[in-house]
Amino acid sequence: MLVASAFDFSDHKAAAYAPQMTLDMYLAFPEDASKLIEVVDGWIVRCESAEPSHQAIQLNLLIAIREAAGLRDQAKQSCHRVLGDMDVLIADSPKLHFRRPDVVVYRCIDDDRGRWGRKPIAADCLIALEIVSADSVTTDIRDKRAEYAAAGISHYWIVRMTDNDGPAISVERLLLTSDGEYTREGLAIRGRDFHAIDTISPFPLKLTWEALDEGL
Repeated sequence: MLVASAFDFSDHKAAAYAPQMTLDMYLAFPEDASKLIEVVDGWIVRCESAEPSHQAIQLNLLIAIREAAGLRDQAKQSCHRVLGDMDVLIADSPKLHFRRPDVVVYRCIDDDRGRWGRKPIAADCLIALEIVSADSVTTDIRDKRAEYAAAGISHYWIVRMTDNDGPAISVERLLLTSDGEYTREGLAIRGRDFHAIDTISPFPLKLTWEALDEGL
């Protein structure tokens, strides 16, 4: 098995031919290249750069969710961070596995925890949210749903866009059950429901379609 010290990163494309991407290798990966990949069961998965519509919707969701989570934290004296495109560690052994949700809500981490530092692991996460793009339909709807459920992330929200390019057309909110499977907690559809998000779980949040479209 290759380790970071034995791997030449002068040409990071060569990593695609490595037998397995380990945590040591990923931490030594060039920053500009690491932003373009996820690692699933040790295999590199290339992530396409998001379209402007995707980025606008992502930003609007991040701002709205961050505000709602902040209000809850003030009331409950808890602490959560709401970030976009943040690595979430699913497993570091026997094979490295991490995803990078479009928006993630996770409990505050005050101290470094080994080589993963202050980035979240799945157990820290309250919500993982993905905005489905044309190249991520199967991954977001099937693969990540199974992975996030198995990792124990309580809430998984999936945003679909018209023709997978915007504006948003539906928001599905999934809740993890005691048997380790997601069940639908809510589904908002544009043209039928006034709010794209209207929930009290895991904290009160209302967001109109117009607010979700801002910047498109």
